[in-house]
Formats: sequence, C-alpha cells, structure tokens
Amino acid sequence: MPPKWRDLADALTAQIKSGKYAPGDRLPKIEDLAKEKGWAKTTVHQAYKALEAEGLVTSSRGHGTVVRERLSLATGAEREERSRLTGSSWRAGERSDSHMAGIVSAPKDVAEALGIAAGEPVLRRSRTYRDEHTNAVISHSTSWIPAAFADELPELLMGKRLSSGTSIDVITRHTGRPVTRRSSAMWARITSAADAAPLEIPEDTRDAVIVLTVRVIDSDGVVIEYGVDIGGPGRHWTKEEGTE
Repeated sequence: MPPKWRDLADALTAQIKSGKYAPGDRLPKIEDLAKEKGWAKTTVHQAYKALEAEGLVTSSRGHGTVVRERLSLATGAEREERSRLTGSSWRAGERSDSHMAGIVSAPKDVAEALGIAAGEPVLRRSRTYRDEHTNAVISHSTSWIPAAFADELPELLMGKRLSSGTSIDVITRHTGRPVTRRSSAMWARITSAADAAPLEIPEDTRDAVIVLTVRVIDSDGVVIEYGVDIGGPGRHWTKEEGTE
C-alpha cells in the first residue's frame, strides 16, 4: 500500500492534468491541507516536494506552491528562427528524442505539399518534443523532404538530432538558396488510434489536438520541406509579438 503522501501527490497530479488547478494557480497551503485531511504537515510537504520533483509545480517562500506553465506548441518557423539565433531549436525546459529518418512512399497530402506524385520516394524525419521536467509530450514533429536531398546530404538520413541546426539550415547551406516564403496552416482535430504511439496516449483517447503545418520554399520556388507538428492533448499555441 503506497504511503499517504504518494496518494496525495497522485490525486493532485490528476487534478492538475484535468485543469482543476490551472497553470499559475496556487495549491492549498500545506498547513491548511494538513488540517483538512487530519494529517501531519510533513505528509503534505512530501507530496508537494514530489510534485515539484516531477516538474508540475514550483515552490518559493512568499508565493507558496504554484502550478507550472505548460510549454506550448512551436511552429517550424519559430524553431528555425531559434536555431538561427541560438544554434538550437529547443526552448528552455524542452528536449527532443525518438529521432527517426528514412525513405518512404509519399502519402497523398505530403505529395501535394511537395509538388510530387503520391507514392514517390520522400525523406521522412520525425522526433518527439518533451517537457524536460515532466517528460510529457509537447508535440510530435515530422519533416517531409524531397528524396533528392537525401542523396546529396546523407546526414539527413541519420536517425538522430542534427548537430548543425535544423534540416532547413542544412539544406539551404548546401544549395546556397535562402528560404523566401513559408505557407503555414493550423487546425484542430480529434485524436485517432494512429496518434497513440507518437503522442503516447491510449488508443481509445478521443481528445482535441492542434495540428500545425508549414511548406518551406526557397528562392528558386522549390519546396524544400513540408513540416507537420501534432500537439499533445491539452497543448496550445501562442505567439508573442514584440512592440516598439
């Protein structure tokens, strides 16, 4: 039988994930919750420490225990710009894993986006972005790239994170042709069984998720990449605009 603090931590985790406690909300004071449950304050303290270790909350003197903001989705263009400025497409508190790459037959929607025939060979690169504190999936990202670039740039076929920027960075350095246009789209849909593995959710999950796509076009009018990002359930997309 798990200790009381573990039961409390699990119950609070469920309430945070369900939205009862939203990002920025404060959890009850330790002494108040201990009194309510008739437990020692050390029991509640252990539960809160477990939530903090799992990246769900932050605790500080004077502010109490506060639910952390969940990392939102990032577009391919945002990751490309971040890579150009910092050398990494990751944001603070984020990491990626499950990198895979290979030549596959182009699905119809991908073929249309790249301007090729359905079934033609295409390079598919995928990865999972995670919150490094909770290990939860932020998004599953797939880059669809014309197969010719796989012949010219074998590093794109390696199933691991690129060490020299994004795939777009690698391609534009090779061709000498900069990106001049991006065509983006965003919509929501309900998850299906096909989302279970990449988003790490049960197959019977039926939840709303956001899909972000972008066609990246270079100065010769060539579509060099079609990116598709599917957010994990509950993730949102925000864009901050600077002001002068």
